[in-house]
Amino acid sequence: MSDINLAYNDRIRYTLQNKSQGSLIITEPIGYKNDEKELTRHDQYHGIISRFSNASKFTGSGKDYIKLIDDIEGINGEIISKREERHPQTDEWNLSYSGYLDLSTLELENNEASIKFNSGGIEQLLKARESEQVEIDRTTTIDGKTIPALEPITVGMDGRRIFLKTKYEVQEVENKVRLYNQTNGQTRGSTTPVPLNLTGKSHEAAQSPIVSTLVGDNTWDRSGNGETGLMLFAISDRDRILKIKFSVSFKVNFLQFDDINFFRFWLRLATYKNASDYIFKENRMLFTDDSYSRLNGKTFSVNFEDTITLLAGESLALVFDQNFDGANGHSAHLEIQPENIVSSFFIEEDSFFEKSQSKAVLAHELLDRLVTIGTNKENAFYSEFLGRTDLGYPVDGPGSLIGVAHGFWIRQFDKLPIPTENPKVENLFKPLTTSFKDAVASLDAVHNIGIGIETVGNKERVRLEELSYFYNNNVTIRLPLQVKKVKRYKATNYYYSGLEFGSEKGGDYQEAMGLDEYNTKSTFTTVINRVKETYSKISKYRPDSYGMEFARRKPKSLNDTEDTPYDTDNFIMDLKRGVTSIFEQRKWQDDFEKEPTGVFNPESATNLRFSPFNCLLRHSWWFGGGFKKYLTDYVSYGSSTANSQLKTKLIGKNEYAENGNIINSELMKARFFPEWIEFEHVCSFEVMQMVEGKTVILGKEIMNFYGLVEFINENNEKEKGFLFNLKPNGKGQWKVLKSNR
Repeated sequence: MSDINLAYNDRIRYTLQNKSQGSLIITEPIGYKNDEKELTRHDQYHGIISRFSNASKFTGSGKDYIKLIDDIEGINGEIISKREERHPQTDEWNLSYSGYLDLSTLELENNEASIKFNSGGIEQLLKARESEQVEIDRTTTIDGKTIPALEPITVGMDGRRIFLKTKYEVQEVENKVRLYNQTNGQTRGSTTPVPLNLTGKSHEAAQSPIVSTLVGDNTWDRSGNGETGLMLFAISDRDRILKIKFSVSFKVNFLQFDDINFFRFWLRLATYKNASDYIFKENRMLFTDDSYSRLNGKTFSVNFEDTITLLAGESLALVFDQNFDGANGHSAHLEIQPENIVSSFFIEEDSFFEKSQSKAVLAHELLDRLVTIGTNKENAFYSEFLGRTDLGYPVDGPGSLIGVAHGFWIRQFDKLPIPTENPKVENLFKPLTTSFKDAVASLDAVHNIGIGIETVGNKERVRLEELSYFYNNNVTIRLPLQVKKVKRYKATNYYYSGLEFGSEKGGDYQEAMGLDEYNTKSTFTTVINRVKETYSKISKYRPDSYGMEFARRKPKSLNDTEDTPYDTDNFIMDLKRGVTSIFEQRKWQDDFEKEPTGVFNPESATNLRFSPFNCLLRHSWWFGGGFKKYLTDYVSYGSSTANSQLKTKLIGKNEYAENGNIINSELMKARFFPEWIEFEHVCSFEVMQMVEGKTVILGKEIMNFYGLVEFINENNEKEKGFLFNLKPNGKGQWKVLKSNR
């Protein structure tokens, strides 16, 4: 083996490990000096991982060992490769790096095994499976390993009071109706609806009356029963207090008036009960007259504004009526045509629904389960940000009470056994389904987080923390020599001309106009105009309280066979502990100095911390790096898909409106300035021990490569930056992002 340096045999050793085949210590692989190892920061998750661009070649026992594992376990076989080096002073073995040989890259030629090296098994598994949608209540991993059953929490939902406004208008093409009766001396009457056309629907029971509907009613008190075609509000699902406001004008035109003893004409607002039987309940008489001369050819106007109580099963109709007695022995006719009808009709409601409960899963358990399902490894997730004392963490993290539920849980559906007495009964329930990638993207959108892979002992784990953890402002690496061949250039991808925050869904509701919902998507512009780069943090999960509330108002107990648009949507919840084991949704009093304004019924508003502007504030230390020279300029509001009038004031912070601007000097201090600095500095054993070592800061241990690199620059001055890439072989090539400290 020409590439083996015998002088190094007692200083460096390599070990191959496999669960079933044990360990094998080998001599250096061919090309080990050119393994092209590099440390690089993940461009999406921000954690630092090891990369190896070249393949190593194994001969003899090393080749035989690798081929044996491949023959037995195939492409999924796991072979851990460790490189150890003796400490220059103590002669103790120190781990240089470890990882997994990638059997998908195995090539056998000339009695040699050529294979590439990956930094870690979990990283590769996550990369392969991060986008796979999985049901989180499954009891096996993707590889078939049994895992414990999911244990969701219970969330008490007080409910969101929602302002509903339904609007009708009369279209010019349908601005007349016809009342017609004929009789030989009897009393005859009829009813037809005012031709209202539904133009804005917030109430599910709202509908456009059918203009051609003509219902017979011979009662002088107009107490006959109705039909569906008369109704503008058909069958209320629960007791409601409705504010009704409308104006209507019309011209009365008599088309027939023959042999009539007495008649009367009405406009009335009628209430009917007993659901689809439409049994008459009460009238509100708005206009009536019994004089041909006072009516014919005349135009009349009526205004109405009142609050009425509509009980469950009741309906409303705005109708014209006629009734008359015909002369005995004659064929009498009455045909009245209300025409040139103009009307605007509004139904408004401060609506509410009784309290309910929903299952949910807390974010730590969700991520832990997704990692387990995807990697086949239990207890491979760690997060002090999401951790709680009941899970063994020292304190509850800032994100420990983030919950996730889907529409079915909110509607109180659950997975149930098929009933033996009627196995054909379909249970609409589908489990909460998501991917690791969507879960992380959603948490990142609302809280600004990052993910790394770390090794504790001999075990890898996924670590999720606030993004600032991966950009620690303390110096943890100090390079002893002056750096060489310094190159500086703009990090243009970290200069942002536009910003967008919020969620993919929300604000577009079948039940109501979403103009009051604040948790949708908003855009902003910045002072940067030389590059076109958008900082986009959009949640895959829904934070909108209106969507959550509309799902909640369709409980299984009342709508067990009805689908809704929210059933399989995942909702993110900002929770707190209750006085019992039941969790509660956070309200404004929990996080804000004063009651929010610009939103309907702020007392029942939830997820206020997830509003686009409040998310912008949490992310500002990142996207504000390019504003260092523009502190008197502004981040300016651009647009929003829903309510941008909301104003909130976090405790100890300034008050901001969702449609407001913010001066750059009020943003969180940026941790970096968008400038790349590349240089050379030799990576000795001691330097690499420092780079890959750990430091305890404020009682917490962090990897040194997440802190600041301090170096002596080309001007013989100390400078700092965050490590983004390091190729330690040869002269040592470094790439850092300039610190703003």
